[in-house]
Amino acid sequence: MMGSQADPSSRDPAAALDMVARVLAAGSLSAAAHGLVTALCSEAGYDRASIGLHRRGRTVLLACSHADLSGHASEWTQQLVGAMDEAIEQGVSLACPAAPGARSPWIVLEHAVLQRAVGGAVATVPLGVAGLPFAAVCVERREGGPPIGMAELQSLEQMLVLVAPALHWMDQAGQPVHRRLWSQWVSAWNALRQPGRRGARRALLAGALVLLALAGVPLDHTVGGRARIEGGMQRVVSAPTDGFVKIAHVRPGDRVLAGAPLVDLVEGDLALERERWRSQVAQHENAYASAMAKSDRVGASTSMARMGEAQAQLALIEDQLARGRVTAPFDALVVQGDLSQSVGAPVRQGDTLLTLATTDRFRVIVEVDEIDIARVRAGLSGQMSVSSLPWERHPLVVERITPLARAVEGRNIFEVEARLSGAADGLRPGLLGRAELMVGRMPLLWAWGQHALERLRLVYWSWFG
Repeated sequence: MMGSQADPSSRDPAAALDMVARVLAAGSLSAAAHGLVTALCSEAGYDRASIGLHRRGRTVLLACSHADLSGHASEWTQQLVGAMDEAIEQGVSLACPAAPGARSPWIVLEHAVLQRAVGGAVATVPLGVAGLPFAAVCVERREGGPPIGMAELQSLEQMLVLVAPALHWMDQAGQPVHRRLWSQWVSAWNALRQPGRRGARRALLAGALVLLALAGVPLDHTVGGRARIEGGMQRVVSAPTDGFVKIAHVRPGDRVLAGAPLVDLVEGDLALERERWRSQVAQHENAYASAMAKSDRVGASTSMARMGEAQAQLALIEDQLARGRVTAPFDALVVQGDLSQSVGAPVRQGDTLLTLATTDRFRVIVEVDEIDIARVRAGLSGQMSVSSLPWERHPLVVERITPLARAVEGRNIFEVEARLSGAADGLRPGLLGRAELMVGRMPLLWAWGQHALERLRLVYWSWFG
């Protein structure tokens, strides 16, 4: 078939598939290009075939079937590149000379120069993916052969359209990472410029404006965390003596006045002790009277001393029995200690029974992460919202920072003590929520980036020291 034109309709479709398989079996782009131009000459009947890659506005020859491209650029290679550029810039397949009687509106000046140098017929087919050209294939026929007509040019296009995606994939895979990223960026930009992507362009513009606002508009920068409300003063009520729970007058959440009963204890052992010491007092009184009747001064003095000791012990027992009812030391709210389910349970002296908190003054404990604690200082203002009243904001003022950290859920936190600077209607000790402390003004994007950078520094230090 060398030097003669084959009928396009008589070409076996299996030849095109064999060409695709040969390209896919190649291990690199260069090997695939050499296999392609060789197959074009052997299967399609051309005397010489060349392929060039179009990158960053210029075309570079990649492979040629009957020429060595490793040497210096010659006049023929420049003419060949010019013909490829001419077809790529116009985005159509070009042939020179044109078939007899055919009229073409396309510019074929470079093809005419190459055709005069070759002496026969030349044609170039641009290859592209997603509407973007990336390569071109040029075929040549020696002098004396028929021109390359439209039917043959279309047949050549049909063969190469199957090969183009494989060559493009190999070209992308062989490029460095930065070039691949740049190519993807260019492809995305060109796709965005299409008339049908007006909505995407508007969305991108809106996103850019939002990003610009986040990076340039200073806003209040806050840090904070979980918060809980505690009473301004809390007191633990403990068992005054050993005994058993008899009656629990209050439960957590109840408000009590000063002197109101809280818990009554059963003190059976103390009652027995009281009766024992009463009998001891009576015995010593009888012994004292008998000694005085006998004028036994020594016995009377001894009985008097023993009677005084028994009376002191009896007074102690009476005092302990009087303390069997635990009362509130001040107006307070019961925040801990549900003894209604522990009636009859034994208690030891000093065991915690209840926890009371004042109701006229509160303090707020804010848990601040160790990354943010450096920005917090006394006197800062902030706001708190409790979980039960999320629509209300309560102003805060930082009073002190606890200089010790503790681990909570895998992270270190510092407790910051603040006071409520406004009305505390509806609040009570034990409520949980979230507090935010204002530490300055800066754009949100810078604040988020600074926080992430500090965490990365901490991770780097923990790993590498």
